[in-house]
Amino acid sequence: MAPQTDPNAEPPLLPHQTAAYLAANKAPSIVAVTVTLSAVSTIFVAARIFTRQKIMGKMHLDDWLVAPSLLFLWTCVVMAIVATQNGNGKHFDTLSLNDKQGSIFWTILGFPFGIVAFGIPKLAVVALLQRLLIPSKWHRIFLWALSILCVAALLGCVVILYAQCSPAESLWNFSITDKTCIDKWVLVDYAIFAGGFSAVTDLYLAVYPAVVLWKLQINIRKKIALCVALGIGSIATVVAIYKCTRLPSLASADFSYDTSDLVVWTVVEAATIIIACCIPVLQPLVDLLFGRRTLNGSSGYQNYGSSSHGRMKSDMELDDSRRDRSENQSHMGTKHTVGSRIRDADVDSQESILRDDDVNTNRRGHGWRKKERDGRIVRTDVVTITYDQGDDDSR
Repeated sequence: MAPQTDPNAEPPLLPHQTAAYLAANKAPSIVAVTVTLSAVSTIFVAARIFTRQKIMGKMHLDDWLVAPSLLFLWTCVVMAIVATQNGNGKHFDTLSLNDKQGSIFWTILGFPFGIVAFGIPKLAVVALLQRLLIPSKWHRIFLWALSILCVAALLGCVVILYAQCSPAESLWNFSITDKTCIDKWVLVDYAIFAGGFSAVTDLYLAVYPAVVLWKLQINIRKKIALCVALGIGSIATVVAIYKCTRLPSLASADFSYDTSDLVVWTVVEAATIIIACCIPVLQPLVDLLFGRRTLNGSSGYQNYGSSSHGRMKSDMELDDSRRDRSENQSHMGTKHTVGSRIRDADVDSQESILRDDDVNTNRRGHGWRKKERDGRIVRTDVVTITYDQGDDDSR
């Protein structure tokens, strides 16, 4: 009768297992990096929700998409921490049988949550850009198709991850010997394709608004600020590309040690894109915190004050007194209008960066009312002719 093997017993030492090899442990860095980035992401998401709900008075589709992404991110981090408690971060051949199984189980259990965490924010970015830049019908369809196909491709990684062996439990349960598995490199190759697709999507969503905004005739400083705010997601492109270099670890024999970097970079990518898609909408909160405007400001803008709709106004809204004063001013000439102002709070921080001194806005007739309804960044050429009351000469 064969002797029973203790599943918790340490394996015998091999010649290559030096003291440094045995002491190698990435677990502390895994926990530190993932928890820190997730905490920072939480701050940004909380600030975003506060800005939209308390200051602007209205939540949008992109906000509802970002919030669950944060929950998926934290779930991934919790799984990663549990995996480190089962030996993840250490060399695989130094672990006990139970730790080997636990390390694989918790690591691959966390990957789907991480993938969803950096996939959904792409949809949030599209929702934001659609509302701000008002792309054409076909471009809007393209943006949604691109992001949805990207998320679908990423979810394909999850399918292959769990379907590469039948039964799937055999991936982490070494007692199951009757199993059928495909080549591990099938998953690696597909994951690299999906990661590249994700990088291209992030790049396009960052470059597109920059190209559009750069053509607007506004102050160069504001133009750069807008481009940076909406294009900061390009950082996620760099992260996604680098993460692709870590994907071969999925086929590594030293799974628990080599996949540690992949776990970290999955969290980094998710945190990066979550933070990036929050930054553009935080301008009202930044203004409020730094005291540049107050809740009851009276410098021509009723910044964040109550509107006639019972919501909070953004600083893109002119108060009635200023609008009335503008009505009494006489002027003639061709004006280039960049931007728009509305009476509702359905405006975003990028729009609020466009100040009155940067934008010549037509405030008379149907043109003004139409822009109020639009509430978006637009460009029109307007010819306005007005006459002073009681003045013999017109201008």
